[in-house]
Amino acid sequence: MSASQSPILHSALKLHVFEQEGGWHWGITIPRAVGGGFKVIAYSETTFSGETEARRDGGRALDNMPGAAEASFAC
Repeated sequence: MSASQSPILHSALKLHVFEQEGGWHWGITIPRAVGGGFKVIAYSETTFSGETEARRDGGRALDNMPGAAEASFAC
């Protein structure tokens, strides 16, 4: 990825928090360039007992990505 693409990529980052198989998880996505939909670029390997914990951990992961100050959030 070139430096000129970086702001576009990071402004499109979205944090998703969801319940699956009895636990809470998070994923960070970007829109797909071709064909629509989203591409998962990061996800939790840990299963959290609550939504708040998953959201907090996912938020930390998002904050640690370069250019994250421009990122947006989704549920």
